[in-house]
Amino acid sequence: MADAPLTYDAAGVSIDAQDEAIARFKDAVTKTHGPEVLAGVGAFGAAFAPRLDGIERPVFVSSTDSLGTKTILHSRFGTWQAAGRDVVGCVVNDIIVSGARPLFFLDYLAINKVVPDEVEQIVGGVAAACGEISCALIGGEVAEMNDVYKPGDFDLVGFALGLVDRSAMLDSARMAAGDAVIGLASNGVHCNGFSLVRKALADLSADEWLADNPELGGNLRDALLKPTRCYANEMADLNNKFRLAGAAHISGGGLIDNVPRVVPEHLSVVIDRNKVPVPPVFDFIQRQGRIADDEMWHVFNMGIGFTIVVKPDDVPAILDYCSEQEYGALLIGEIAAATQPRFTWRN
Repeated sequence: MADAPLTYDAAGVSIDAQDEAIARFKDAVTKTHGPEVLAGVGAFGAAFAPRLDGIERPVFVSSTDSLGTKTILHSRFGTWQAAGRDVVGCVVNDIIVSGARPLFFLDYLAINKVVPDEVEQIVGGVAAACGEISCALIGGEVAEMNDVYKPGDFDLVGFALGLVDRSAMLDSARMAAGDAVIGLASNGVHCNGFSLVRKALADLSADEWLADNPELGGNLRDALLKPTRCYANEMADLNNKFRLAGAAHISGGGLIDNVPRVVPEHLSVVIDRNKVPVPPVFDFIQRQGRIADDEMWHVFNMGIGFTIVVKPDDVPAILDYCSEQEYGALLIGEIAAATQPRFTWRN
């Protein structure tokens, strides 16, 4: 008897499963669309017509990023929707540093096997996070590649485009010695440093991951896999109400590497890490992995996920307002005259 004809399904790719997944998440994606979206789900290329009312010199700001090895833990524990929310936070937080508002988002999901329910949750998480910041999820791709990814493996990448008027764009020219650095609290580890996290926690049993931990206020899984806090709404609010001189997303490299990225060469950054309330999850990681203090502060956000640079006279009003809005803001440092290195801890 002759062998059955070879099919795409037999080669490891199910078009039917992908079609089912798309049908499941289409409504969630479409709900993020406004009149600016001219072509979205199902189109060969998404089309977006931005409103430029009141913008004299439009500047488009873009960024792309992935969840990195945090996907390994999301897959292990099936926290699919949290993964979708995660990728929005880590990408959008980069473009709002300039003062831009996010216009639209694209996602790319590469996976060993398309399971419609899992894909629906991932893209649903992306859509939910985009909807909360008035950002349209206008397109993406789901790629089933079982020869590239092992069972359980996936990668999730996001791309965002934002818009800002050139006159309102935050840049280093606004900064001066004496400006204050205000930090906005993170909700945990966010998306960076998970290769070190997984190495530090490699010896923990499944029970230890899921056991109630009074120090963490819950279990370790939930403490680590909280979706990255997205600061788009807070940033837009603060930028509209106050004179911001700059902003920085505290991602890989921590405060040490990220704040100086937005500070001009003739200035430096001084941070008092005693002012930063470190969330318990970082203490847990440090103990389990026997990680030095300096390494922790150079890898993780340590409790500050975003910073703004403001004029010193504005600090009391900004802190009072942030307290009212429950933004979790605190004064953590200042901009100083240039020194070498360009970042120092205050003793």
